[in-house]
Amino acid sequence: MKTRQIVRGLMTLVILFFGWSIAVAQTTTVWIVRHAEKDTAFATRANPDLTAEGKQRAKDLAVYLKKESIAVIYSTDTKRTRQTAEHITAPLDIYNPKNLGTVATQLLEKAKGKTVLLVGHSNTVLETIEALGGQRPVKALSDDDYDYIFKVEIENNKPVKVQAFQFGQSHRGGNATMH
Repeated sequence: MKTRQIVRGLMTLVILFFGWSIAVAQTTTVWIVRHAEKDTAFATRANPDLTAEGKQRAKDLAVYLKKESIAVIYSTDTKRTRQTAEHITAPLDIYNPKNLGTVATQLLEKAKGKTVLLVGHSNTVLETIEALGGQRPVKALSDDDYDYIFKVEIENNKPVKVQAFQFGQSHRGGNATMH
């Protein structure tokens, strides 16, 4: 009788330990992308739509991320960022890119252990990676860099892992690439 109780107790401890270790070792994955090509025909236009190329790139983004279980999309409050994410089925959360440290903290609290997409701008994408604790995988983004997508993986007590990929038609010419 006592042997059975000891075995049950040990089994319970083992199950609790493994359950706890799985919960602690959750990885948060943040896919970060710049909005797709925007209409620059009217230079004074403050909130442009995507061009035809941009609309295609938005579709390419959905194809690229189709195997990912995107829990939430974080987007700035512009048409071009929202349009870039419109082919991905997930709730949309608008963020203000003026304080990326706060954005990163809130994202990590809300999205812990989940996979999310963040759509930003050429002057916020790399800064967001840094705010999440990662290092820039490329030195800078130019006004023509629309085909980069960055995967940021965050796990407790481990260095932040950042990878750079390209999706859709390369703006430098050549073939589209996928991971």
